[in-house]
Amino acid sequence: MKSEFSVPVWSPAVPENQFVRCSGHALGSVQGESADLLIDEILGKYASIGWENLHIWQRDIAVPGWNNFEPGRSALAKLVADQFSQRLQATSDARFGRINQIANWNERVLDIVLIEPNYWWVGTHVADKIHRRWPGGVFMIDPPEDMISRAYLKIAEAMAWSQLPFQRGDAIVEIGSSPGGACQYMLDQGYKVTGVDPAEMAPSVAAHPAFEHIRARSLQVKRKVFSKFRWLVCDANVAPNYTLDTVEGIVTYPSTAIEGLLLTIKLSEWSKAAEVNSHLERVASWGYTHTMARQLSYNRREYCIAAWK
Repeated sequence: MKSEFSVPVWSPAVPENQFVRCSGHALGSVQGESADLLIDEILGKYASIGWENLHIWQRDIAVPGWNNFEPGRSALAKLVADQFSQRLQATSDARFGRINQIANWNERVLDIVLIEPNYWWVGTHVADKIHRRWPGGVFMIDPPEDMISRAYLKIAEAMAWSQLPFQRGDAIVEIGSSPGGACQYMLDQGYKVTGVDPAEMAPSVAAHPAFEHIRARSLQVKRKVFSKFRWLVCDANVAPNYTLDTVEGIVTYPSTAIEGLLLTIKLSEWSKAAEVNSHLERVASWGYTHTMARQLSYNRREYCIAAWK
């Protein structure tokens, strides 16, 4: 929503869409020959509107996962953030340390989106949801050097975004677990993880004392096996109905008491995004009283469903 102060810059933003990473009020844009000039212009125009945190990020240059690209704070964004910090520190502005930090709940955030090195968009939003607390709506994580796959990033963000009450020692089952990126993250957090997949797991995951591998397709596993799990995760590269059929057969079995789900739903084409609400209704019909959906920042043509009882 564009704003020239005709509406309060901290008023509620337009309704969010599950496929919009960050939204708020657009105040305008700045262009110039140097970052110092652009910073001068922004501080001259917006220093007094009462922002408490400054989020600076670069518009994505590629699809997440392409050629090792991942969204978040790029080298350019870090450079601009450092320049802002130096400028605010030099003027004794107490906000110099509140740049690209996770915002506190309901904190007022000034957003700077780097379109080009010398062309920036400026806007505002209120950090009233978990993903709106993250710079650019991107969950920041430093993956280990031996990260097995991008599933590590996706499950980390899904767990943070969903705010499901995971506790160390919880039993989690992942459907379609190979090669083990998501399992790797969950094991790192201290959970007991069972992977269901006919393919091999990465050796480091397979050897972990808190990991069990059921080397079979989920339809081949007796349903009573799932009675010991509190949570179910699924990120299988199959059509949405196949994922939902598989999970429904597990969670509706009489002896199953799975409290929460994190499901990655693949979209064969973007038009399939229109089916999100029907997917949520189906999951709710299984007895999950709370459901929500979001395309995570590390997702590609897919989105995540979180559900819990």
